[in-house]
Amino acid sequence: MSTAFSNRTSGVQVREGSLRLKDGRRLAYVESGDLDGVPVFFIHGNPGSRYMRHPDDRITHGLGVRLITPDRPGYGLSDHQPGRTLLDFPSDLEQLANALGIGRFSLFGVSAGGPYAAVSTWHLDDRILRAAIVSGASPLKRPGGMEGVNRDYRNAYAMAAWPEWVLHPLLVMHDRQVRANPDRALAAVMAHASPDDRRVLSDPLIAAQVQGWRREATRKGVAGIRREAHILASPWDFPLEEIRRDVDLWYWDGDSIVPPQMGRYLASRIPTAVPHFLPGGGHFSLYSHWRDILTPLARAGG
Repeated sequence: MSTAFSNRTSGVQVREGSLRLKDGRRLAYVESGDLDGVPVFFIHGNPGSRYMRHPDDRITHGLGVRLITPDRPGYGLSDHQPGRTLLDFPSDLEQLANALGIGRFSLFGVSAGGPYAAVSTWHLDDRILRAAIVSGASPLKRPGGMEGVNRDYRNAYAMAAWPEWVLHPLLVMHDRQVRANPDRALAAVMAHASPDDRRVLSDPLIAAQVQGWRREATRKGVAGIRREAHILASPWDFPLEEIRRDVDLWYWDGDSIVPPQMGRYLASRIPTAVPHFLPGGGHFSLYSHWRDILTPLARAGG
């Protein structure tokens, strides 16, 4: 079932829908951009939701991209999947592609969505046109895994390894604070952000978009975030060396949440990696480089 509506800022049509998966779970998603264009599945960060994308859908539409963004289990309107692992996600993605009548497609994973883009590129292989990992996390349990990470996120990554029952009440408390005062939460992010990130987040449309997908992320509670923390702290358990499709790696020197060393680690393991390591920027540079990131993904389908 899907519902179409228009983006208020761009006038471009957006379609929202949901799918009942084989195991009975509900998977919610949003389609935006050119709904007849090259399919690109956008894999959101943590916390994130199906509403995460550039607020100006005209950019995506102009590139001929049909951007499809699913809520991962436990986020937004998607049902929680207890005990899920990184390796469970490709099946959800494949079922969604089948339901939408899509054969081959590209992937665009950002931040905590990066590992899912990697595992899906490996697992689905022949169905993948091209992939992009943007400010994407790498395996954390390795020598130098925390190098360049700022203090707050170094602590957060350490907490991710805690048992879920210990982490749960802390996440509930933090989520209540964010939902009670989203402006204060955004200000806290900007206080520790790079100069480029502060400039990006000062755009009212982007700020509103960020607050919107963050609010939607925990609509059903913190189960999605809680399980995501466990997954980020766990081994990936699949061979990056066996990825055969081109994977663009986009990282910026100014990012202290997912610093470039994480991208360089992926570049050293993925034989088909296409590195884009850029000066300045920050963790939200996907917004200022949205067109650059999507362009090769669109061309892969042409």
